[in-house]
Amino acid sequence: MFCVISDNAIFMHMKSRNAHRSIFVFLIALFSGYFSVAQPTDTLTTEQLLQRRGTAYSALIRPSRYLALDANHSLGGFRRYRFFEGDEFHFKARGEKFREELYAVTDSTFTILMANEVMNRDEPVTFRLDEVEKVMLHRRIPFITAAGTIFPLAGGVYLIADVVNNRQLNANVLPVTGAFILSGLLFHWMSNPHVRINKNHRLKVLRTY
Repeated sequence: MFCVISDNAIFMHMKSRNAHRSIFVFLIALFSGYFSVAQPTDTLTTEQLLQRRGTAYSALIRPSRYLALDANHSLGGFRRYRFFEGDEFHFKARGEKFREELYAVTDSTFTILMANEVMNRDEPVTFRLDEVEKVMLHRRIPFITAAGTIFPLAGGVYLIADVVNNRQLNANVLPVTGAFILSGLLFHWMSNPHVRINKNHRLKVLRTY
């Protein structure tokens, strides 16, 4: 008994393999672009290097106050997140969400700069610590943060490529597409958790010396 395979079946199989190879190359290109970082070549003083590394290093130059969020996560345990003057602070208070630069910190309050469209200038707005209801974190976790953005996109591209190649929706690709999208949403949530202020998650003011 002989098995006869049509030219069309062989052609469709080759197109499917090419689609899968294209998705693999697409993922590699995205991850390569995401993790590529240009290296500085200029020579700087120690103080300039500290300032360039960010607000946390700049705070080492002179004593200053900063916000500290002590969070006890269900997964991962205790973590302390620090927010220095000049950092972006994303939080909810007074029934509204704010995502502004942290301008100043005192022993019991903090101030952000908000745009006044009428006066066409930034104006300081001060909050008490006990007014903060929730803090939205934005973390950079190796692979996880990148996957949170890339996986849903890859799932969509995978589905579209299969439909274009086969000229119909193949039910076999739906589990793969769904897995990409759900994994991406999970990784995005892990990188951007929302921490509600309560007895387990406390916002306080600390000081560098």
